[in-house]
Amino acid sequence: MQRQKMIQAAIELGRRTGFVTFEQLNQLLPAATVEPEDIEAIMSALSNERINLIDDDQV
Repeated sequence: MQRQKMIQAAIELGRRTGFVTFEQLNQLLPAATVEPEDIEAIMSALSNERINLIDDDQV
């Protein structure tokens, strides 16, 4: 999955609730093809959209 598609999918998921859990992010991203730079870009994009990344036990 391309970085931009991963970012867009994470943002769409987070817009519904205002947050994304680590579990949701893990399910969304294909672990075999995700680079550290991809994770940083996704976290930055979520932050720019004011979407929080939270622990699953905070839901």
